[in-house]
Amino acid sequence: MVQLKDIGCYIFDMDGTIYLGDQVIPGARELLAYFDASGTPYYFFTNNSSKSPDDYTAKLSRLGFGLYDQSRIITSAHVAMRYIRRAYGDGASVYAVGTPSLLSQLTAAGFDVSDTRKPDCVLVGFDTTFDFSKASRAVDLLRDGVPFLATNIDAVCPLEGGRVLPDCASICAMLTHATGCAPKFLGKPFAETAEYIVDYTGIPAERTAVIGDRLYTDIRVAVDNGMVAIGVLSGEMTQADIDAGNTKPHYLFDSVKGLLDALR
Repeated sequence: MVQLKDIGCYIFDMDGTIYLGDQVIPGARELLAYFDASGTPYYFFTNNSSKSPDDYTAKLSRLGFGLYDQSRIITSAHVAMRYIRRAYGDGASVYAVGTPSLLSQLTAAGFDVSDTRKPDCVLVGFDTTFDFSKASRAVDLLRDGVPFLATNIDAVCPLEGGRVLPDCASICAMLTHATGCAPKFLGKPFAETAEYIVDYTGIPAERTAVIGDRLYTDIRVAVDNGMVAIGVLSGEMTQADIDAGNTKPHYLFDSVKGLLDALR
């Protein structure tokens, strides 16, 4: 097992790992300040494609984490856009089932989201603006053979107070039920994400740690792709989940404060 002292870069999940909604998890600010002081590289990666990097830097600032450049933020939308560019070329046409923020990111990256011609692919994200007209258009395209992509495999997005919103995989399940077409999921825990992280940070996989609170995304992307998996019990994952599952984190803490204590 790679020792904590030998980790060269940390990739933080956000909700459930450094904050819960608008509540900062104890030790999170102190851990990031520790990395800043020691010069240890770290980035944030979220599967939530509904918001832009600017949205996340604004939230981090509002919660007292400091002023971050948007280059510190990686989302599943980044992984999806690189996949689309490689598969269909620059300027590919995309029918996006997503928020205005996702469409703006696609447009800024040079993709055509105008829906004026048969698209190269249908891309589904976590869409808080989802409606029946989007569903109907996506179903028509998928039944016509257009490739089906999805930004992330999360079934729900947790909210404070135990509530949830239907996330990307739940929208995809409806479209699959209507068409018989299954999507290619991107984001965590898939290999495309691990490759993106290594290329983006320049740190080898074996010296990169992913810190998160979900077994099937955060921990699996690390375990399945040769990275160090650091689990925290401050969000969705429980000890019972770990005991019952086949995917195990290399390190486990009650929260990021435990990681800070271990590093110190």
